[in-house]
Amino acid sequence: MKKFYGLIFITLLGASILKAQNCSIKQGGHSYTMCIPDYLTRTFILNKVASLQYQNTSKKVYVVVIHDTKEELEQAGTKFINARDFLDNFTKDYKKDAKKRKLGNVIEFVSNDNGHAQVELTWKGDNIDFSMLITAVETKKAFYKILAWTILENKDKFKSDFTEMSKSIKD
Repeated sequence: MKKFYGLIFITLLGASILKAQNCSIKQGGHSYTMCIPDYLTRTFILNKVASLQYQNTSKKVYVVVIHDTKEELEQAGTKFINARDFLDNFTKDYKKDAKKRKLGNVIEFVSNDNGHAQVELTWKGDNIDFSMLITAVETKKAFYKILAWTILENKDKFKSDFTEMSKSIKD
């Protein structure tokens, strides 16, 4: 019986080590961390205002994080009620003129004591269909926009990674 419990413990330990190797904690700016899948590499070419940018061009997977402190937003005369309000404000015009633009239903959840609002956006680019998971996160100090996208045919393959990244944000 002890061997059986020992085997279960070793199996669970091994599984947790394998999972930990698939994701690395990365720091965005000087204010937050986020877990990024190990298959992504850092880049600086996707978005000029993003504080974190990662990609894998062979897998056609991209992610950017844009954060705004609540203090900066309020000084600019903008105040958001919650993550949903922040998300709605962004998505109403984002890719507005794209062909075949379709915005899904927003889901809201809490992770790491932060409010999240998340929606899927699909559109047609230059003869390529894309899928993006857009997540707004409200922390005590800031609002974050996480834009994670891939080609439409890879949507289901990477969606859980995109969701896990957004859930991992910590101030």
